[in-house]
This record gives sequence, structure tokens and C-alpha cells, in this order.
Amino acid sequence: MPDRTRIAKQSFKSVKRRPWYIIALWFLISFCLLTTGIVLYIWKVNPSIVTSVIWGQGGGRLDGLTEFNILVAGLDEYGGAKRTDTIMIMNISLTEKYANVVSIPRDTRVNIPGVSRMDKINSAYQRGGAELLVRTLENFLGIQIDFYCVFQIKAAAAMIDAMGGVEIDVDKNLRYTDRAQGLYINIPKGRQHLDGKTATEYARFRHDAHGDIGRIERQQKLIDALSKKAASYEIIKHLPRLAVELMKNDLIVTNLSFNDAVILSRTYDDQMRRNTMFFTMPGTPETIGGISYVTPHEKELPYLAGGLLKGGFHPRNRLVRISVENGCGSPMIAQIYRARLEYYGFNVIKTDNARNFDHDRTLVVVKHKTPFTNSVARLLGAEVVNDYDQDSLADLEVIIGRDKLNQ
Repeated sequence: MPDRTRIAKQSFKSVKRRPWYIIALWFLISFCLLTTGIVLYIWKVNPSIVTSVIWGQGGGRLDGLTEFNILVAGLDEYGGAKRTDTIMIMNISLTEKYANVVSIPRDTRVNIPGVSRMDKINSAYQRGGAELLVRTLENFLGIQIDFYCVFQIKAAAAMIDAMGGVEIDVDKNLRYTDRAQGLYINIPKGRQHLDGKTATEYARFRHDAHGDIGRIERQQKLIDALSKKAASYEIIKHLPRLAVELMKNDLIVTNLSFNDAVILSRTYDDQMRRNTMFFTMPGTPETIGGISYVTPHEKELPYLAGGLLKGGFHPRNRLVRISVENGCGSPMIAQIYRARLEYYGFNVIKTDNARNFDHDRTLVVVKHKTPFTNSVARLLGAEVVNDYDQDSLADLEVIIGRDKLNQ
């Protein structure tokens, strides 16, 4: 992990800048929508456009960093309240060329600094802006957030229109009416060309059995579709309208500099795009005191944060094939440890029951020699046993024992 001392000492100041089109194009389209297409094309067409705006603004905070976390949040306003309906934390490695995107359900029940009772994570911004949202997430996940980018939801609709809309395969009919919020959603099932307004309605819909989790899946699907479009040559013809749209309003709150935007836009290439993974914080929808929340699975958070947001993840971990077996008889324990391993990038090819449920200790059984054995054993606190089998599909066989009960 990089030395973050310099960044840790800097206070988070919510700086609302005029939306100069280069940085806004990057943040709103590239980071908020996970693509670098627009900035990259501008750079290729005329580098002087970028350099004349950027190199005179002082050094960037990314100088010397190779890995960092960025909070990306979509801000919606209704009833006089400003709430973050979309919350994502991106862990980016500039040298290893990967990005992990962790979505936090907006109804996640957390402790907000300075608030006497637990509340929804999406109320933190209303109470204290980007700084309080950052502090809340840092305390909640035990991580450091180096940068933040908060954009208005209405900006996304304007940008999607400026891009010429987006193609989405809608998996079912989406219908919902909320007159108080002025929200009228009616999107039929099937392949659809969505304009900006309809696309944001698609991303906001959560009124089905899957609730907030289903909404996050739709947001990630929309991001993927926009990412592909923004990276295509078709986007070039939309650049003038995109620039005009972004210069109309203050759309973004961020603590990243212009230099940082250039570094990021030149780094996010096809390799990083292929190595971008989406995850959702595990939690259970619950009603507490008549209010709907998502209660996080506390035991899983250290694995999620340690793997995806604190440097434990690495794309090369996909090279080892792992099977996970339930050796203690506890329901779903193999699936739990599958997810924990996948947070670190390991390739789990199957889960199953062991031959018996009498294993006291968790074992990592080596079927084929691999340099990943000790890494997996350390992560799980497991004992290593050699039992080579050239016919085994898995390189390592993990058997979860009774020592992992209640962990």
C-alpha cells in the first residue's frame, strides 16, 4: 500500500468549483459512470486543451500515490433534503491496473458522528456535507477515503441526454408512482433506448422484492452500458453538447485537483476496464421502529474492506483455483467463505459439503503446487496439508472446520 501520510494530514474540504469541462467530463462520465472515454479523446485530439487548463493549478494530490480510495456519491434533492441515493467506494491501483467498486445501500444503518442514534447512511451528507459522509464511511468500514466526488443526480440525466441516450436490456416491467417526489416510473420489459430522465428512473427504481439490492444491480448495469458507450468512437460527435451541458451548472463537489483528473484519465485504459469489479456490501433489509433499513453483516465487513478497499485484492489471485467445502455442518458456511475469498480476488470454482462434518480445524489441502497456498492459509488462519492429486480440478481445497463457527 502507498504511504498515505501526506494525504491523511490534509483536511477534507468540500470545494465546489465552477464546472470546467475537462474535470467535469472526467468525474461525471469517467468516475461517476466509470469511463475515461471523453477526456481521453479530448487529450488525443488536442492535448493543449487539457494542459492549458491544468498545468498552472499546482501539484496534484495523486503525485506519488499508486493505490487509493475514492468516494463517488450521487446527490438527490427532494422535500428540501439532500440525500445521497448512490454511494460507491472505488479502490484504484494505478500500477496493477485494477479498480474495485463497492456499492453501499443507501438505507444502510450506521453510526453517524455527532448523531445520538443510528440512522441511514444517506442522511450523512444532509447533516454535514461530504466531510461527514467520508468520516461516517471511514468509521463504518475501518478504511481511509483519500478523495471524494459528489455529483447531482440531475446532472446524470443531462449527461446521458448529451451522450445520445443509452441502450439497456430491462429485465422486467418497472412501474412506480410517488407524487410527493414527482416520481413516475413506467419502463417496460425488453431492450430499450433510454433518455436521461428514463435512465435515472431505471437506476432509482427499488420497489420490488429485491429492494435496495436490486436497485444497486440496476445502477451497476447502467454504469456498464454507459462505460461502453463513452469508450466508443461514437462519443466524439457528442463532445460539444457534453461540454456545453457541463458548463451550465455547478454539478460536482470534489477535493481532487485538475492534475489528478489528468493522471486518472490517462491511466484508466482497456486493461483497467477489464479488471474493474463490482461488489455490494452484504446486508439484510429490516424494519426497525417502522423505518426500513439495511442491516450490514458485521462479520463480513472486515473481509470486504480488507480485500477490496485496503489492498488485499489482486487480479493475479484469479490464477489459483479453489474449492471450498463445509467440514463442520454449519449451514451456508462454505458460501460465506467463498465470498470472503472472492473479496481478495481468489477464484473459487465450487462449494460443496466435505465427506464428513467432524473437522475441528480449517484446512488448506494442496492438490497442485501453487505459490498462493500460504496466502490463502494466512487469510483463513488455516493449517496446510499436502494431498497432491493430478486429476483434481482445484489447486487448493479449503475445508472449513469447527474453529470457524461464529467467526
